[in-house]
Amino acid sequence: MFRKNRQEYSHKIDTYFLCMVFSLFVLLFPSLAQANKAYGVDKKVESARHSEPLGQDVWRLKIQEAAIVRGDKVLLGEIAEPLGSISREKWQELAKKELWDSPPELGKPYKISRANLKNALRSSLGMYADSCLLPNALVLQRGGEVVREEKLRQMAMQYLTPQMNKLGGRSDLTDFRLPAYIFVSSRSQNLVLEKTAVEPGRINLRFAIQEMDGKIIQRFTGTAFLNVWVDTPAAARPLAKGDTLNRQDITFKSVNLAYERAELWDGKGGPWQVTRPLGAMEVIGTGDLKPLSAIKKGDKVTLVYQKNGIHLSVLVEAMEDGALGDTVLVRNIDSKKQIYGKVQDNDTLLAK
Repeated sequence: MFRKNRQEYSHKIDTYFLCMVFSLFVLLFPSLAQANKAYGVDKKVESARHSEPLGQDVWRLKIQEAAIVRGDKVLLGEIAEPLGSISREKWQELAKKELWDSPPELGKPYKISRANLKNALRSSLGMYADSCLLPNALVLQRGGEVVREEKLRQMAMQYLTPQMNKLGGRSDLTDFRLPAYIFVSSRSQNLVLEKTAVEPGRINLRFAIQEMDGKIIQRFTGTAFLNVWVDTPAAARPLAKGDTLNRQDITFKSVNLAYERAELWDGKGGPWQVTRPLGAMEVIGTGDLKPLSAIKKGDKVTLVYQKNGIHLSVLVEAMEDGALGDTVLVRNIDSKKQIYGKVQDNDTLLAK
């Protein structure tokens, strides 16, 4: 009996417990659903907050280093350049945004530090300020014109190209070092590139702001590197000092004149002999050659004396090498007296 009663009680307890659980589930289900829905919404909002700082498209505003403003207020479109996938309509809207007062004086540059620029943009743009890429400083001028580095490079190329063509060979300009920008104060002024020497190597450039009457207001400097490649004679094989330079001893090598300090031989004239040892494929300079000696040291030659109708000749020994037209020292074979003579040909000198 007792066992039967305990089983019935246990059954009732189990039934009651299941009813309680079912009731709680029914009561809590709407709350759980709402919580899950709210969590989903919060998650989407949080995700959107991280993924789209300025809207659905990813874009930035690059603040220029230098800019011209026209009105009483600085506009965002005057100092910024859009980057990325910003829509045209959005940029047109932002470009009209007024930021702060324009510089008070016309034609005078005003510099704004990066820190001040950041604060000013945050004050004017709010959340949009976080998507601005800032320079180290911003220089503003009210009125006039700003000429940027790319335009300066074009001016240099336009001036230098005709001069480069006169040098011959194959030339190109590299390693431009130019101002990032130049401000011109008014329309009455003009930016010009002054004349300069155009030679292989580093070229100095001078930009000048010029008034209508020709007066120079201000100058700015820059440089560019000019490479000029030419095919020049070189030693086809190793040559020793004093060797005769024959045609088969010559080849050609392409060299950059910007790095050649010595004057290069043009391959003309002769006959020649080398004045120093030359390695194979070493370029030949004018200083490496001298006319081939008509008389060599130790040669027995005739020294002729002509003066006041007197004509004498004597056998002498050459004390040094000499080409046609050279003055060399010779010694009388009999008296051992030394005298200078000018080389006339391979066998004759004229006494000085």
